[in-house]
Order: sequence, then structure tokens, then C-alpha cells
Amino acid sequence: MEKFAVIDIGSNSVRLVVYESLKRAPYVIFNEKILCGLGRGLAEDGMMRDESMAMAIGTLKRFQLMLDKMDITQYRVVATSAVREATNGPDFVEKVKRDCHLDVAVITGKEEARLSGLGVLCALPRAHGIMGDLGGGSLELALLSDGDVRDRASFAIGPLKYQSLDGRTIASPKADIDRAIAALDWTAGHRQENFYAVGGAWRALAKIHIMEKGYALNNVHHYIIDRDEILDLSNHLSGLHPVEMNRYLVHISARRLKVLPLAAYILNRLIKKLKSKRLVVSGYGLREGLLFESMADDVRAEDPLIEACHDIAANAGRFSEHGKRLQKWIDPLFPDDDFEPNRLRLATAILSDVGWRGHPEYKSEKILYEVLHGRLLGLTHRGAAFIGLALYICYGGTSGERQTAKVETLLRPSDILYANKVGLALRLAQRISGGTEKGLKSARLEISGGNLLLNIRKKDAAIVNEVVMKRFHDLAREFYLTEKIRIT
Repeated sequence: MEKFAVIDIGSNSVRLVVYESLKRAPYVIFNEKILCGLGRGLAEDGMMRDESMAMAIGTLKRFQLMLDKMDITQYRVVATSAVREATNGPDFVEKVKRDCHLDVAVITGKEEARLSGLGVLCALPRAHGIMGDLGGGSLELALLSDGDVRDRASFAIGPLKYQSLDGRTIASPKADIDRAIAALDWTAGHRQENFYAVGGAWRALAKIHIMEKGYALNNVHHYIIDRDEILDLSNHLSGLHPVEMNRYLVHISARRLKVLPLAAYILNRLIKKLKSKRLVVSGYGLREGLLFESMADDVRAEDPLIEACHDIAANAGRFSEHGKRLQKWIDPLFPDDDFEPNRLRLATAILSDVGWRGHPEYKSEKILYEVLHGRLLGLTHRGAAFIGLALYICYGGTSGERQTAKVETLLRPSDILYANKVGLALRLAQRISGGTEKGLKSARLEISGGNLLLNIRKKDAAIVNEVVMKRFHDLAREFYLTEKIRIT
């Protein structure tokens, strides 16, 4: 499939992202940003600085050349807050067209809010609540409901707007911020909902929370912070002196730390205004919104988790088409599951063969690590931990081991029990099937009374051996059932 690219000309950075295709969960194959600072000093006289524009033009010349070298014909070039607000914005756009041969769409604040909202829905299709995207020069808000972006708002209160060229804070940002947030009039009916946070400054804030909590994962995407904790953290960070902020330099860049107190203040005021019940961090925003919008309607309707699993299985598994059949084979053990457990079980079944290349002693650890630190969309940290643990068990591991200790902190006790059941069921299915549909047809599972039955076709009775019986016994024990072989 043909590649797709986005060039994002923001207030702080100019970035090129190239996606492998317009599939539902495409990989990023190229990602580069240059900090040009187009929005820095904009509040002083409403003009973008010559040196910032020159750096941006040089960057865009390189990006246009990269598009040509990669044979990319499908792409979007957009400019946001700094270019749309600067009095010399039109001249800059014309210069980009003349010197870089790129047509730039300068999008409005409400259009930016819509696209950022679509980006969140690209990764989290069932997101429901208020999305906030804090860039260098502006804040965009949108209501996410029923898979669509509804009410929208945009305010020119990005942290970079209030910085002079030498990095000092100018004007009276807090007064501006309070006035802007007080003017919100469509959020009253959407209190006690999730707040989906988009933007580098808020991701940096989440990184600090992860570090201070000693959280099991470093992945900020879909990281969740409860209301009281985010209010405490944002209130603390917004009051720190720049010297005090230096303690976070190990994890956060110096440039990001300069704007973090003001970004934390904006977040604190928003959470209070919206009465949000929790903050959900999204690693997806404007650029993924452009990607999502460019997909075909039927592709957008697909489940990103399941499609990503299929892609991984096709690239790394031996029997990539086998996942759905495996799920159906173990379904008799899970008759009353709701939508989400069924979905996670299907994802686990699809991925159950992708670790076969690993060393026998480390297969289980390898697959656990790859799931936890991989790129699966439409998945909470809890969901990723469940799939990783179930696959760890499928490859011969056991819950409660040293390797799974951190993972299990993300799960409830009932999740761990469920992961054991799914992992052991798939472990038996893989041994019986040999990765083939014909193999699965040799046997079927059934629960009858207090027994777990393995029904074997008479002509295939020899498929049962010591290894099969051991795995069948382990599965029956997990369900507190008595195992029985029945030749049919």
C-alpha cells in the first residue's frame, strides 16, 4: 500500500511523520522534528522572527526532498497557531510555496480541535469525554462522543506565546488563561467525564507522575491519572521555580521544562472547570487525525487492536490466519464473556504464535516484553498487561514469577486468574493443532458437570500423547474441573 505523510508546522516544532500506509494501525516509518520556535516572542509584536522562519524554511526544504526520495505522493501539510496568528503568516506561507514547493493549509483553531479529536479516536475509538490539545501557541478543546468529534473551542493561550525570545515569561498569562477557561459554555453538561490530554507538555507531566510513582511502564499513551492526583501534581508543578524544575532534567528536556509550570497551571484550571473524573494521556493527536481522516470509511470502522495484531501475526507468526480459529476452539471455556474480554482473548489468540522464533528458554519473557512495550492501539495498560501475561503463560511461564511481578501490578486478581485460563487454553490448542485448522478439528473442548472433556475423533486418537495430557491436566486444574478424554 502507498505511504502517507504529514508535515506539521507548529508553534514550537516543524515535524515530518511518514506512515507505512493508510491501514487502520499503520507503523511510523520515519519521524523527525526540528525545534524552530515560530511562536516564540509572538506576543511581543505579533510577528514570527526572521531566524525562526529561516530555520523552518530550511527544514521544510529537507522534508520536501525526503518526500521526493521516498516516492510519497499522498501527504498533508498544515500550519497551526503561530502561522495563523502572526501578521507575517501569509508571507511565510507564500515563501514556503515558492521556495519549498509545498502547499500549506493554515487551519483554524476549531479545525485543529476537530483533527486532534480524530487523532484520539484513531487510537481510542471508544473515547468519551473532553479532549484537550495544548500546543506551543494555543489550546484546543473538543467533545468526544459516540465515535465522533462534536463541540469545539480554541484559545490562544499556549505557553510559548508568553515567552520572550530569551525564554522569560511575559505579559500576565494566568489572567488570560483564567478568562479563556471561564468563557467555556458547552462543557457544563459533560462533567465527571474523562479528560483526554494531548500535547508534549502534558505528556511530560505524565512522565513525571510515572517516575514518582515507580509505575510498571514508561509508556505515557493511555496512562491514566485520577482527578485528585492530577490536581495535586499540576498544582505542585505550576508553583515551582525554574531552578527547582531542574530536578526533572534527567527525564524531561530543558526546553520542555521551561513551559511545564504554565502547562501544569492550564491543566489544573481545566480539570477544576470541567470537574473531570480522571486524566487519560493520548500519544495521538493532530497528525494522527489527518491520517485517520484520510482512511477509507470501512478502514476507519475496523478495530485498531485487532488489525494491529493481524499485522504483527502476518509478519512474525507461522500461521497468521489461525487466531480466530484458536479463539473459537477455546470459546466453550468462556461462554459468558462480555465484549472487552472477548476482544482481548481474540487479540491474545492472534498473537499466540508470534514468539516461536525466540530461544526456548526466553520465549515467554520475549513475548511479554514485546506486548508491553510494543505499539498496540485501542488498548489500555491493563489490557496490554493481560495479553502479555496470557502469552507468557501460553509459552510456558507461570504467573507470580519474578519476570511478571511488575506486570501484575497493573492487573486485578481476577485478571490474573483469567490470563492463566486463556494462556493455558491456548497452550493446549497450539500443541494439538500444530498450527493447522485440520489439527483443531481433531478435538474439541466441552464442560459437562464437573468435568472438562477433550473430545477426540476416533481416527485421530493418536494425537493425544504425554505432552497433550500434561497441558490438558494443567488447564482442567485451573478451572477446578476433572479432565476426561472422550473418543467420539
